[in-house]
Amino acid sequence: MKRYEVRAQPSASLIPNFCTGRALLQLAAVIELIVVVLSLASTAGSEAAQLRFVSLSLFLQWIVLCSAAVLCAARRWLKLAQVGIVFFTCWGLLLVVTLVLSLLAWYLDQWLSLGVPLGDTPWPFAIRNLLISGIVSLLLLRYFWERHQWQEQARAEFEARYLALQARIRPHFLFNSLNSLAELIGTQPAKAEEMVVDLADLFRVSLDSRQRLVTVREEIEVVKVYLRIEEIRLGGKLLVNWEITPEAMDAELPRLILQPLVENAVHHGVSRLRARGMLHVTGRREGSYLVVDVENPIPPQEAEPHTEGTGTAVNNIAQRIKLIYGDRAKLVLGQDQGEFGPFFRARLRLPFVQHSGEPGEAA
Repeated sequence: MKRYEVRAQPSASLIPNFCTGRALLQLAAVIELIVVVLSLASTAGSEAAQLRFVSLSLFLQWIVLCSAAVLCAARRWLKLAQVGIVFFTCWGLLLVVTLVLSLLAWYLDQWLSLGVPLGDTPWPFAIRNLLISGIVSLLLLRYFWERHQWQEQARAEFEARYLALQARIRPHFLFNSLNSLAELIGTQPAKAEEMVVDLADLFRVSLDSRQRLVTVREEIEVVKVYLRIEEIRLGGKLLVNWEITPEAMDAELPRLILQPLVENAVHHGVSRLRARGMLHVTGRREGSYLVVDVENPIPPQEAEPHTEGTGTAVNNIAQRIKLIYGDRAKLVLGQDQGEFGPFFRARLRLPFVQHSGEPGEAA
């Protein structure tokens, strides 16, 4: 998704995209099932039933596939039109296609002497088909209209909720950053100035609502700006080890999803240590998933006290990935024992999607 802002989808979304082979195959299959049902309901003899099945199948498939082709061709011109105009334009196009093909079918039957009972004159046959097509297409377009309205409402609710979650993380980060800045102003004014510049860069990124998903590489650049702020505050106390595979670098993930995890690791882990502490940030592909771990050492019991967090950042991340990915994404938090002692791990597990927007292949 290249741009994130609340806006209506183009009106052409009122109707399905009949320009794809899959949509056409599904449409053809549905029509053939209707033909089978109509043929089974007929009481005609065996030979007449076969003729009715073949002629009805050819005629309906002809109308439906030609209608799909016309709607596909008109899709480009209907993108900027109002939904109501799209509705009645599509209905009119379907009626025109039905009328033209009904007349062609009648004259073709007369020319080839197929013996299909279409009537002595073309107009009763064409008008009957027009009435059937008008009612069926009106009901179908009405269904598409209702579906379109529901999608628009769901999209608006999604965008509003996501924007609210995105905005909620900014005061949380600002509070922690200003505390760090206040510690430096009196003792290290030059570094405090550098921190203000980095802080401005960070907020410029956080206020940019054009993109919801970015690459891991872009998100890491944001995290590194944040870490420069913390390195100024903590001096040489903070060490960071990056282990991101090249394949994972081009994967997509939600904007500002990694920075809060690193921020928690710094404030609840490294900043409370008396000696140096190292953050481990790893990223890799596991089958059809992107797995990102943020690990920090657990301070000893005698470490300097700190105020317990409210869980704002963690809950925010969990809600955002739930909105975007549903049950396919997880945020798992927990402690583990490593070679150098206990550590805390925040693991983000998301569907692997390359920057091109193509989903990664499942293992």
